[in-house]
Amino acid sequence: TIFAYGPTGTGKTYTMLGNQDTPGLCTLTIQDIFQFIKKDSDNEYQVTITYVEIYNETIRDLLVPHSTYLELRDDPLKVNLNQNISNTFLQKFYSQNCYLKVMNLLFLGNKRRTTEATNANQTSSRSHAVFQVTVNSRSRTKNTEQENLQGKLSLIDLAGSERGTVTENRGIRLREGAKINQSLLALANCINALGDKSKKGFFVPYR
Repeated sequence: TIFAYGPTGTGKTYTMLGNQDTPGLCTLTIQDIFQFIKKDSDNEYQVTITYVEIYNETIRDLLVPHSTYLELRDDPLKVNLNQNISNTFLQKFYSQNCYLKVMNLLFLGNKRRTTEATNANQTSSRSHAVFQVTVNSRSRTKNTEQENLQGKLSLIDLAGSERGTVTENRGIRLREGAKINQSLLALANCINALGDKSKKGFFVPYR
């Protein structure tokens, strides 16, 4: 998992997405994956992607036009961070065999993301965006004992932390900023708990 983290207006979304002239991390990742697949003639691959935003503690699928907010349910088959992903979200996978098609989905999804102008940023992201790539591979050779393999990479563009004295937000923007800061604090608490080896078995506050 790769996080883009920092104050609002510091270039997190640009780092992740870039533009047509300067590709970002998401674009370069997809490009490298498909270049690797093209060179590997011994295995067959399936690439699936998801792209969602977390806005005011709700989840919306950015790959679906006019997506409604998704209901969260606990999944007993999942553990740790994955256990809160909704069943609806898990069904909205997009299998792609073409780099350009994936890029088109990514940029269309980003246009659906919640953004607003603030004093600190003309196009401030008001949500966290999670772009997830899953790659499954298996040998093309029949009757092989080689197991199927799966890899998963999450690229997360976090909304920027805000100070009301700097942004001078009011009303809805102020409430959004409070939710953003609250969720960033919760994430920091989880990462600190996971990284503290002295607290073995310590409860990680995912929720």
